[in-house]
Amino acid sequence: MKTKFLIFILLLVLSLAVSGCSDKETVTVQDEDGNDVEITYTEGSEDEACPVGSTMTMMNPNTGEGMVMEVVGTEVVEGVEMCHMVAEIDVASDDNVARMEMYTPIDESDESFIMIYYDEDDNVLSEMKLMDGKMTMTDENGETFEMSMGMGE
Repeated sequence: MKTKFLIFILLLVLSLAVSGCSDKETVTVQDEDGNDVEITYTEGSEDEACPVGSTMTMMNPNTGEGMVMEVVGTEVVEGVEMCHMVAEIDVASDDNVARMEMYTPIDESDESFIMIYYDEDDNVLSEMKLMDGKMTMTDENGETFEMSMGMGE
């Protein structure tokens, strides 16, 4: 019994020691409104176009609404390689947005993007998509509005 207890303590101490070691770095920057945004990224990935596992933490000081966005991977959407990010949002606002998915192109010269907003029950509230110069917006009722942006021509 004493041996099992000592092994348990040793494993606990070892796991605590290892968990203190991290290859993550956090920096604080200001957005265009002067609000602080914390960005945590894997050390050495700050120059990557899509640093998987990196997070950005944003907080609106006026409303207390916060968001943590995590880079989850890359996907090819309609032939465009895109960085896929997911944000969990503190539901403190009237728009009931609880989660957002965002896709941005790896190629910075490409102006494509996709943003999808979800409520607490994971229902789509809205989707905005710009691909090949065509903007498509879809609301929670499935109604779609399309327009040409004059890009990509």
